Amino acid sequence: MTQGNAGRKSKLVRMENLRRVVQVLCFGVFVYLFALTIGQYNADAKANILTSKAPIDTFFRIDPLLGLAAMVAARRVILIMLVYGLPIVVLSVLAGRFFCGWVCPLGSALDATDKLLFRARKQTREPNNLALRNVKYYLLAGILIAAVFGSQIAYFFDPITILTRAFTFSVFPFVTKSGLKLPLVPSDVQYFFRFNFVAAGMLVGILALNSISRRFWCRNLCPLGALLGLISRFSIVRRMVKSNCIGCKKCIPECKMGAIHDDPTQYQAPECIYCYSCTPVCPTLSTRIAPSIASEGYHSDLDLNKRRVMQAAGVGVLIALLGKTNVAAKESRTGRVKTSSPMLIRPPGALPEDEFVARCVRCSECMKVCPTNGLQPALAEAGFEGIWTPVLVPKIGECTRHCNLCSQVCSSQAIQPVEVAEKGHIFIGTAVIDRSQCIAWNSDKQCLVCDECCSYRAVMWQSVDGVRRPFVEEHRCVGCGICENVCPIQPLAAIRVFSFGDKRHLSREEQRAYLDQAPEIEN
Repeated sequence: MTQGNAGRKSKLVRMENLRRVVQVLCFGVFVYLFALTIGQYNADAKANILTSKAPIDTFFRIDPLLGLAAMVAARRVILIMLVYGLPIVVLSVLAGRFFCGWVCPLGSALDATDKLLFRARKQTREPNNLALRNVKYYLLAGILIAAVFGSQIAYFFDPITILTRAFTFSVFPFVTKSGLKLPLVPSDVQYFFRFNFVAAGMLVGILALNSISRRFWCRNLCPLGALLGLISRFSIVRRMVKSNCIGCKKCIPECKMGAIHDDPTQYQAPECIYCYSCTPVCPTLSTRIAPSIASEGYHSDLDLNKRRVMQAAGVGVLIALLGKTNVAAKESRTGRVKTSSPMLIRPPGALPEDEFVARCVRCSECMKVCPTNGLQPALAEAGFEGIWTPVLVPKIGECTRHCNLCSQVCSSQAIQPVEVAEKGHIFIGTAVIDRSQCIAWNSDKQCLVCDECCSYRAVMWQSVDGVRRPFVEEHRCVGCGICENVCPIQPLAAIRVFSFGDKRHLSREEQRAYLDQAPEIEN
């Protein structure tokens, strides 16, 4: 090899190594921000504050699939997602599908899994079925059509969401349960979440697909990759092969995405993630990746089956319609709460239900940051459309008065910003005393637990048949659930929070006016 070729090969190797370094750094930033999704109580501010000064939801903000689906479904421009996501879109238009190869943390995890578990795989051209590769475009079509009809289902397939959910529901509880004394992990709460096996199983299944081919998920199933591929079809950063190519085809098995055709001078541009794996293996160093408008070897066409596109769109419409006609989506006669969800307690600041469900990207950040572990993924409380959205389960943990962390980490602003001082007039539910269970009612015994623990002085006492009995003043009770959490009656508390006290349909000022109607309580 001549000295010039040796220098050029060294440069190509450096570019490939640079990509790996960027990958590791981006994955490290993802893990670091995830670890910083922890609140600490600040005595001066009398509130919980985040340990991170950086936006811990950065990866969700820059995810164009989540932003697009949430905005279309909610019929609203979500400014923060637009501002952060637009640069990724512009860079993808100019520089191709670089996000998948350089930034995406799930892509980095797939590459690491391949190195650790499947490195012995024989380096031959891997299966690259065109029909299978197009599945991600059909999934994207179904997601966007469902969003047009008001149903946001991108969270099922979005790689950032899948990875974060798995970390939140499975890894984070394991760390807290193990007793490891880590500086960023609270030692007084052992977290656990419903759906943890499902969240972990989805991630493990995606990683296991690497046994079929490298980046099987990215090649065939990832709708975010499909969206980035579509908008990068006319990228000015291109793979070019010079005329001294000897046709050895060594570059073909090195391609992680199977983007190179049987003729190594040709490649499918929307599939290329610019990983530089194909450049240093070329014996004549004829392959390079650089800015260009040359069309030789550049293919951006998508051979999609129109019938499959229509079928995917039909499935999207069907999902949206079934979600809207589910019994859990039916409103009560007052038009305020869902009739089949008496336990549907949303975090304070949550938008009215339909818009909340449309905006929420199911990232699980609000659940992880909740200091009491009370925010859990919804199972059936909100119907199909509300699966994995956050609900407060007071028996697990209450919504503490000095905490507004969930509103600080919501990238889609499905949970609107809330000041701690406002929590006294943001009504998410109402507590109800079950007199057949309450020992102050059925046994004539003194029990002051709910009264002593109530942060809003919503428990009042009145004399009934000559005995003091507890009542809940509905104008003061915001539904925080601390009374249900501390009630000594087990397993079903004698005082429970129900969703009929939810007043998200009212403005903050109207909710404040409702609080002002509360009578003075003398205990």
